[in-house]
Amino acid sequence: MSNLAHPVETKLRGFVAVYTDSYRGSGIAVGGYSHRDPAGLAQRNPAAAIVNIARARYIAREYHDWDLDSEAAIRHATMAGN
Repeated sequence: MSNLAHPVETKLRGFVAVYTDSYRGSGIAVGGYSHRDPAGLAQRNPAAAIVNIARARYIAREYHDWDLDSEAAIRHATMAGN
């Protein structure tokens, strides 16, 4: 049996680069992802704020009214194979 983690992740992990959305003139844009290297992500995206995925989802829901599934709903859908 392998010691590797199951290939389907059920927890929100990693880091994303969050920008001001210059295309629309307001709001945020999310681009860039790193599973374990926020410093490398910051080097590749110097104009962005680097935040963990849970924080990015919170900002999108609370401050920008994005309709996002909860972490529990994502976990449930992942376990169901959807």
